[in-house]
Amino acid sequence: MSVISELLSAALYVMLFQNLIFNGGYGLSEAVRMSAKPRQLFPMAVFITLFSTVTSAICVLVDLFPVVKNLNEITHALIYVGILLLIYIIIMIAVNIYGKVQPATKRRIGIAAFNTLIFAIPLINYRSVFSIVESIGAGLGAGLAYVIAVLLINSGLKKLDSNTNIPKCFKGTPAIFIYTAILSLAFSGISGTSVFI
Repeated sequence: MSVISELLSAALYVMLFQNLIFNGGYGLSEAVRMSAKPRQLFPMAVFITLFSTVTSAICVLVDLFPVVKNLNEITHALIYVGILLLIYIIIMIAVNIYGKVQPATKRRIGIAAFNTLIFAIPLINYRSVFSIVESIGAGLGAGLAYVIAVLLINSGLKKLDSNTNIPKCFKGTPAIFIYTAILSLAFSGISGTSVFI
């Protein structure tokens, strides 16, 4: 039972308290773009979850080696990028061998790998000293955090498009940026982080 609670607490931590789209602005442009086409959300979320989970789990295992554990944070980040790149290459080789995958799906895989790099879930694991189970939970939480962000932005897009009280100069992109800034403030309040440095 403690394994499930570890997994869920790590997923909840990354999903709400470390939702890097809102707390750090990482991957925000991709989330806004995806919110305009929510039909693509499920495959994208699956790929982000896959990359985050597998990369996190492998990075925790690699950190068990004393040689790697004693390295500085920059070297850890480079190792994590290398692991993610290796996973991406393996998945792309498997996809090309399968052969019946649409070019749009291949692009989504690349975008998901890049967003996983931006979210830096293995670095969160390293700083939080997560176990293997917690790192898997963090990977799952990253995918769920992406889904939450896209759905919230999509909901805001619909409301902003139908709102006739918004001045013409604020329609479109400016309104979306203001809306996401307000969401970011809300998530910063949940996580307890300070907006001001």
